[in-house]
Amino acid sequence: MADRFALRSQYIAGWYEMDAEKLVSATRDDFIFDDPAEPAPVSKSGLQEYMWRWQKHAEFKTDWILEHQTREDKDGVLTDWLWWEVVGTKLRGAAVVKTSDAGVFLERIVYFKRDHEV
Repeated sequence: MADRFALRSQYIAGWYEMDAEKLVSATRDDFIFDDPAEPAPVSKSGLQEYMWRWQKHAEFKTDWILEHQTREDKDGVLTDWLWWEVVGTKLRGAAVVKTSDAGVFLERIVYFKRDHEV
């Protein structure tokens, strides 16, 4: 069995590379991606389709900034909190990602928007 650190690295590499197979194979069967721009949380079976919608939403830009990361490894669950941005777009926000030794099981994102961008 892969460990949670390797699976978390594979998952983020899937996003950086826009590689849906790499992304999906790093998730558990009960995976949930919660994006407030979506009408409902995305399951593992819908993740590849979500990735294609995301690419359009992100104007097909693939240069990411991830920073202010805080990590906790407790009771077999790796939890990452981070700030994210898609360079060259107005897309930015925060995320939490939870990973066990069986794979990523939750990513929840929120968007950040300054008042002057309204």
